[in-house]
Amino acid sequence: MMSLTTIFLVALIFHKTVQNDVRGFDDSVLFSLNWPGELLPEDINADDETIIVTSEHKEQYKCYIPSITEKESNLDEKYDGPTALELISPLFTQTMCSFRLESYWTYEVCHGRYIRQYHEDREGKTTKVQEYILGKWDESYFERLMSNAKEEELDTTSPIPVKKIDNVNLPYYELTMGNGTSCELNNNKPRVTKVLYVCYIHGKHEMYSLKETSTCVYEIIILSPLLCTHPKYKPAESGEHKINCVPLDNSYKMPYSLAKLMHDSAELRGKSDLSDRFSLELIKLDKDEPVIIPEKNVHDTSPVESFLKGENCLNGGTGWWKFEFCYGKSVEQYHFEKDGRRISINLGIFDKQKHLDWIKNNPNKRPKPIQQRKQISHLYSGGSVCDKTGKPRQTEVRLKCLQNPPSHNTVSLYLLEPKYCQYILGVESPLICDILPRADENGLVDVLGNELSESESTATINIRL
Repeated sequence: MMSLTTIFLVALIFHKTVQNDVRGFDDSVLFSLNWPGELLPEDINADDETIIVTSEHKEQYKCYIPSITEKESNLDEKYDGPTALELISPLFTQTMCSFRLESYWTYEVCHGRYIRQYHEDREGKTTKVQEYILGKWDESYFERLMSNAKEEELDTTSPIPVKKIDNVNLPYYELTMGNGTSCELNNNKPRVTKVLYVCYIHGKHEMYSLKETSTCVYEIIILSPLLCTHPKYKPAESGEHKINCVPLDNSYKMPYSLAKLMHDSAELRGKSDLSDRFSLELIKLDKDEPVIIPEKNVHDTSPVESFLKGENCLNGGTGWWKFEFCYGKSVEQYHFEKDGRRISINLGIFDKQKHLDWIKNNPNKRPKPIQQRKQISHLYSGGSVCDKTGKPRQTEVRLKCLQNPPSHNTVSLYLLEPKYCQYILGVESPLICDILPRADENGLVDVLGNELSESESTATINIRL
């Protein structure tokens, strides 16, 4: 079966890597199995090693294992632009906060101000807040760093530190925020947090991780696109290496068991919202069993149609609070109690007229000209009343075109609370790129070519999968 082939190849790669690299197995070196059917002479490298593998169905393949050579670093190239600290400094002058919801605690990082850990207990109309300050912004500390930043970057004896995130070594810039709430477990010393900023082009300055590295000393990793213009803070290319396996003795292009596994996996994924569908063709050959030949990705529009009707909703969030977005209907934040009860807070309901009024009062929310358009925004208002403001909650839903994703059907969700009980829900996907040109001056799209009636409370858009 396919798994034997894969395990054998992985074992071989591991053995080969250990032999050629005294540092041992490096899990940042990536490999992928490729089944091209045949290789042209120019596709074969003389340094590649080869191995013959056999599946449980007696299919044989000759696999070319690439020789791994390290690429020279580009870190020595001249760079005269802003320092890493100068690049991220705009964060510290804005009222921007990032949140992370855990099973009990909520963590709030307000860049340039403070880091807070808190939990709210609501009893009727009263709210009890348990909180700790994990670090405060020190303006004098920041000014000292700014004055020395250029000199430190020119110092080649101090390499830029890296952190392994998802098996990739990423350079980071570190800031320390101290003077937090005193810690009884640490001789009443103030809590301290080290904030690590890393380059992530699709980042929203959100928290990737938070952990307590020692008693009342914390480490937070922030994903920010601001660092990505600095060549020394760009992630190194993964350099994924292809292992090309070509059939021998009239074997199928791809092992039967592998094709079947991909088919079964695609069937399971097909039950998820906006998931890829994998088209398979059964071809009967002069063999004991038919072989499944993977064809191009095709897309079943029924899940999308259900999503646009508000029948299939998108869910996101981790930890205690999660959120649910039902297009054209509502945005909700929820969690489940131990007895299975769902506790929900309505963050906004779509109302066409309120959306139009919001666009009129906020002309900057109107879609840009088609050539410049990257996103459209819809208002979901009239949510649950907020204890802090006494007003209903509301959410701006931003539907954004995501370019160069890992998959055409990638959907990325994030929820921010820039002000108390006023939220921003980001929905990013390449699927949205197709509908942006069709939006009218209010951001609404009628796929049927008819004007929306006044009684309609949803903006209909056509996302082609």
